[in-house]
Amino acid sequence: MDSLEPQFDKHIADALADDGALAGAADADPARVLVAVADMQIRSEIDGLLRSRGCRVQSAAGLEDARAIASRQRVDLAIIGPMNRDADGAELLRLLQKTSPSGKTVVLASAVSAATAVQAMRGGAVDLIVLPLNPDDFLARVESALLKARAETQRDRRLSRLKRICRELNLARHEISKQVNSLCEDLAQVYEDIAGQMSDVALAAEFRTLLRQELDVEDVLRTTLEYMLTKTGPTNAAVFLPDGSTMGKGKPTAYGLGAYINCDCPRETISAALDHLGEAVCAQMADEDEIVRYADAAEFAAWIGADAQCLSDSQVIAFRCRHKSDTLAVIVLFRKKEQPFDEKLAGTLDTMRGIIAEQLRNVVKVHQRAMGGGEWPKDAADGDLDYGLSDGDDAYGFAA
Repeated sequence: MDSLEPQFDKHIADALADDGALAGAADADPARVLVAVADMQIRSEIDGLLRSRGCRVQSAAGLEDARAIASRQRVDLAIIGPMNRDADGAELLRLLQKTSPSGKTVVLASAVSAATAVQAMRGGAVDLIVLPLNPDDFLARVESALLKARAETQRDRRLSRLKRICRELNLARHEISKQVNSLCEDLAQVYEDIAGQMSDVALAAEFRTLLRQELDVEDVLRTTLEYMLTKTGPTNAAVFLPDGSTMGKGKPTAYGLGAYINCDCPRETISAALDHLGEAVCAQMADEDEIVRYADAAEFAAWIGADAQCLSDSQVIAFRCRHKSDTLAVIVLFRKKEQPFDEKLAGTLDTMRGIIAEQLRNVVKVHQRAMGGGEWPKDAADGDLDYGLSDGDDAYGFAA
């Protein structure tokens, strides 16, 4: 983002340089003088005196000629003398105020009277000279009027340039304000992203520390569900584990209910209902890498292709925990629509499911080593929870 101060300094420096250039140009540029006098002799005398001082003189014998000259170009000084009787010099004075506001006017009069002086002052004249002319006095007074005209011209130009600079600075201020607002929004978004990432990192560290202490499947599942409840609030949850007898032969084809939490379902039928649900859910989730969320249980039931009475009027979340290509667990969360899951819960569950898969894999490895090399326990009681993991061509498992 560009700073406002360098732009401001640049504009001020340009303004000062322009002022110096204006002053030099004003001094070098010859003054434009309009001489509007009916008497040819007086007009010629004034013309000669002014040209001797380097002025650019345009003469007019009548009011119409003077108005034409004043209308088409800027006039630094207008010298208005006695006109014809049918001409009104006051009209020319008013025109000069409009066309050359920084120009000055000197009025020539055959005699001085209060009425003449008042009319000249009202017309904006800076001096009133009585005829006949004294050359030295006339040139001195003309020079004084020209100095005033140059000073006012430079002031008007400076004001115009400063107005332009102010407009440019205002545009720059608005542009920088937009950039600052955009930067603040970006910083706020970055801060929110970093805060979310730090929260995920803290959650991952805390959850991983808890799970690493557990080397038994039951303890891993109990700790997992207890910790998950702190993030989701009261909810129904079920964890389905693959049957070890199907591991090492491709994708698991059988799953069993490893653990569950019953929040508001009928206690007498929840276990059977979840077993039935697991058969359909796990088969559908075997190739699903994303966290699935359904606000309508009927749509979820249609997706898994099975009846799900225990999910009626519920919102459902399902995901699998996998390591490489192995599905180590499928977890389903559901509760009434009146208590919907938080939108931010997806990030939390995504972080947790990787850690769950990691620890389940570690537990399998520990049990595999303890069993002395991948043999499935022959004395495992019927009905025990079977759990296995395939890693390449090796197969190993354990009974919990």
